[in-house]
Amino acid sequence: MKETEEIELQDVELFAEYLEFQMLPGIVSAAAQAVLPGIGKAEWTPTKFSLDIEFPGHIETVEFVRSNGKKATIGGEKVPPFYNFLGLDKRNPNPPLVTYDVFDMGSKMMLPKPIKEAYGEVLADPAEWAKFAVEKFGAESITFHSLEIDPGMGDAPVSQSVKYLEEILQAVDVPVIIGCSGNKEKDVELFKATAAATESEVLMLSAADKATWEEVIPLAVKYDHNCLLWTSLDLNNQIKMNKDALELGLPRNRIVMDPTCATA
Repeated sequence: MKETEEIELQDVELFAEYLEFQMLPGIVSAAAQAVLPGIGKAEWTPTKFSLDIEFPGHIETVEFVRSNGKKATIGGEKVPPFYNFLGLDKRNPNPPLVTYDVFDMGSKMMLPKPIKEAYGEVLADPAEWAKFAVEKFGAESITFHSLEIDPGMGDAPVSQSVKYLEEILQAVDVPVIIGCSGNKEKDVELFKATAAATESEVLMLSAADKATWEEVIPLAVKYDHNCLLWTSLDLNNQIKMNKDALELGLPRNRIVMDPTCATA
């Protein structure tokens, strides 16, 4: 119908709560020359559309600080993400920080052959793996996962994780996130050891959840680390955990939330 300039509908009834007509440029140009019965020639006034919205809240700014002075900042948003179509995203000062996962048992993990071939021997050395990620892939942050301390994954001593973490901190100068195994008892033990060993750094303990927050959050307060508060699709629990963290003395600029999502 692209060659049709006029369409006339007869005996047609439209039922709609909302009806939108989109005028193509050619139609608008033709309409501008039209003469409307009883009105005369239509006049079109060019108008520029602009929208300026002020949002009442904002996201706290959270800093990672390495002992060598290098910093990375997340948060600080004042408008919702991806509002670049309005130009409002310029009020969001810090882009997302992309972190790269490194594991303590990479060489023992069931990985596809192409991945093992691409990473080679670095899978057996967390520090070299982290360095490889930064130098080859431009990783902006490293998340070190201590899976092997889980009794079901080898029950390695927490001292091994501390050793690996210290080697990673020597190998890279980007922010480091201290991940855990998922075993609650060993994870609390892990955070006690790693938080103390990295007192000169501002890293992030990942994570405190409804089973461990009472023990993990005080460690973040004591050693001045950021702390990830993790919930499982539970907004009310996230709010409660935030309030509890503040009552325990964790500043707002040390709290990172992870309420997860339905696709996780």
